[in-house]
Formats: sequence, C-alpha cells, structure tokens
Amino acid sequence: VALPQDSNNLAAEHGPSNFDTRHRFTAAFTYDLPRFGGPKRLGEGWQVNTIITLQSGGPVPIVNADDTSGASFDQFPSPSNFHQRPNLVPGQAIINSNWASAPDTIGYLNGNAFADPALGTFGTLGRNAIYGPHFRNVDFALTKNTALADRVSLQLRAEFFNIFNHPNFALPNFFVSPGTANQGLITQTPDQAQTNPGLGGGGPRVIQLGVKLLF
Repeated sequence: VALPQDSNNLAAEHGPSNFDTRHRFTAAFTYDLPRFGGPKRLGEGWQVNTIITLQSGGPVPIVNADDTSGASFDQFPSPSNFHQRPNLVPGQAIINSNWASAPDTIGYLNGNAFADPALGTFGTLGRNAIYGPHFRNVDFALTKNTALADRVSLQLRAEFFNIFNHPNFALPNFFVSPGTANQGLITQTPDQAQTNPGLGGGGPRVIQLGVKLLF
C-alpha cells in the first residue's frame, strides 16, 4: 500500500516510508547477582537479564474506501487505482481519544475527520501522514549456572517475554469510509500481524522455561 493516488503528481507523494520509525529506544542489562547464603551450589551463579524496548507508532497508509477519483463511482479502474486518500476535515481530532478501551469496536480513527473528495479529484491527506499506536515491551530472564566439571556447566533459565503483559496493538485497518463511525478497527496484536502469534514481538506475556548443558 501507500502507492500514489495520482501518478501524475508525484510531488504529492512526498512523505514518510511505510517502515518509518521516528523514535526507538532499546536498552539491555545483564547483572550477576552476588552470592547468597547457604550451600555454594545454590547460592552462586544467579544472573538477571532484561531488554526494554520503547517505540513510537508506524505510519498508517490511509485509503479512501469510497474512491471518488473517477468521473463517476463506477469508473473502473479509477484514476487513483483505488489508492485515493480522503480529505481532512479541519477542527476534527483524527484519532479517537478512547480507542484503547475497545480498539476492535470503537476504532483508532475518527471517521468525522475525513471527507470524500469531489468526483474526479484527489484527497488532501498526505502520504503516511497519520501514525499508529506506540510499542512498549519489557523482557526479563532469570538464569542459574551450576558448574558440573571444569568445562561443563548446567544452566536453568526462566524467561518472561512482555513480563508486565502490556497491551500492544498492530496498525489499524487503513480503509476509511469518511463520516462513518468505527473506523480504523484494530483486531490484531503485532505478533499476529507478523503471522507469528505468541512468539513475535508485541504479543501477550509468554513464559518459557529452559535447561542448557554447556560444554
């Protein structure tokens, strides 16, 4: 998507790429815990690890579901090749303030912020001018290393992906019907959008236990 709505006016297509990420912060920490009291094998070899990721949302390539770029509604193909963008309505909030309470029913986008362009024209909304939800994630791991011999050790791991179970959302549906409620519905988390449910980034909390023999 994000193809030109008017191939004869490429200047109107100057804008962010589909994979634009304006802000991203990633930090990784590893800490070897001091030895605890009690037996040596139980009290030493503990380590904690965490990865913190904070990221602003990606562009939403809005497309007008009505497509009025042709001289008539039934013109096929339309001059925009069905990639016409809508007009923006001044004074209207583009993003619903309460979208996060029910993203799959309320919708991320305010339909009243958009209007159909006149027949035979193109929309005023810029390419990828609207951005989707942000991304927040903290992964955590606790490991225990136990020496079995000079060059052999056993590692026990407990890993928590999205340990705080923070809700993250994929991009909303980008086909907009101007003036209609419930636009930009979000029905997926990022891991589902990546066709990797439960294992991809942005899904619900996942706990993984593992054992490693290192030699």
